[in-house]
Amino acid sequence: MIGWIIGTCSVIIASFAQILLKKSAEEKAESFIKKFLNIKVVISYMLLFVSMFVNTFVLRYLELKILPCITATSFLWILLFSYFFLGEKPSSNRVIGMIMIMVGVIVAQF
Repeated sequence: MIGWIIGTCSVIIASFAQILLKKSAEEKAESFIKKFLNIKVVISYMLLFVSMFVNTFVLRYLELKILPCITATSFLWILLFSYFFLGEKPSSNRVIGMIMIMVGVIVAQF
């Protein structure tokens, strides 16, 4: 059970980092260097690194077949975070895609 919780937290961290990167990309930058070396980009990559490290660590507690299913839920988290933090409304194709991914995750567990 602890592996599921840690794995899900890792996916949520990575999803939040991707939203932070997207938010940074929407901002105007004065120069090429400032576009890629601002605080949001640096924090985002640090969070992605932490997520990757935690995913490697969580393999001690989960079977190898389970972690990709947890990681596949990142598309759902990104969709939710985009809606709440960026104000993006999901299209019907994205919602159908999310349903298909979640069905795939459920089927893969049996």
